[in-house]
Amino acid sequence: MATFTKRGDSWYVRVRIKGISRAGSFPTKGKAQAWATQTEADILAGKAEQAPSTKTLAEAFDRYAEVISPTKRGSRWEIIRLNKFKSLPFASHKIGEVTTPTLAEWRDEQLKTLKSSSVNREMNLLASVFEIARREWKWIEINPIRDVTRPAQPRHRERLYNTDEITKITNQLGYTKAKPETKQQIIAAAFLFALETAMRREEITTLTWDRVSLNDRFITLPMTKNGEARDVPLTTKAVEILKKMQHLETPFPVDKDVLSTLFRRACNDTGIKDAHFHDSRANAITALSQQLDILELARAIGHRDVRSLQIYYRKTAADIAKKLR
Repeated sequence: MATFTKRGDSWYVRVRIKGISRAGSFPTKGKAQAWATQTEADILAGKAEQAPSTKTLAEAFDRYAEVISPTKRGSRWEIIRLNKFKSLPFASHKIGEVTTPTLAEWRDEQLKTLKSSSVNREMNLLASVFEIARREWKWIEINPIRDVTRPAQPRHRERLYNTDEITKITNQLGYTKAKPETKQQIIAAAFLFALETAMRREEITTLTWDRVSLNDRFITLPMTKNGEARDVPLTTKAVEILKKMQHLETPFPVDKDVLSTLFRRACNDTGIKDAHFHDSRANAITALSQQLDILELARAIGHRDVRSLQIYYRKTAADIAKKLR
């Protein structure tokens, strides 16, 4: 017997007959019905046998870490999380026995100590493991986390640095008009550079001179967060900052985690609250939007979807009103 369920734009069908279960997802109900009819016929003719996987969820984590994660950017984070997942109370269960209610209970426990954004990231990774196990490895027939409700995403940040805060932070880091020498001065220069370019922390700290074209005023980033290369146009001030860094082996020779730690310390020491280095991206995008059209801006900062610019564009209604006649 087949049951059909509409899920978004797809039709989900499950066939259960003679103790054998099969499931699939199709773009139309007609295709789902045709598949169900053929599947029922195969089962009745003895052409299909139920062979539940004996693999555990922990084994799925290991295989995913070995085969799938290395092909991704951010593989280090994934492998760390997958190893942590192996300590979950249900990791030793057969993967086909891990149910939606079990995962929903895990989600609720996670939300007691983690932000909803962090839980969503972990759910994304779990969903990917289950989906690969279903689609490619054929260890399971359905993805049990698919029907687990996701936590609501928090509102995006509205933080912008004002001129006074920028001065306090760079002064605290010892920045002067001379060539930066200390780690703190380099971090200050990186902060000012981020305010001009909207480049991310990792993009700045891994930048090398062979990717910099001062004469043509742009930087080439061969790999960015969205997996694609992009060219970053440079403002006059950004070029001036880079020229001050030319005595260094790379433009900003500092580890990204050291940058975050020392930047946060400078903010705390100057009494600046709720500040992250990444907020500089919003400052830059808001400023660049006054000089570039929407498509130019999206290309410069590497957004495929121009709608995502709204997350970083932080002009107030009062600022916008001043431009109106």
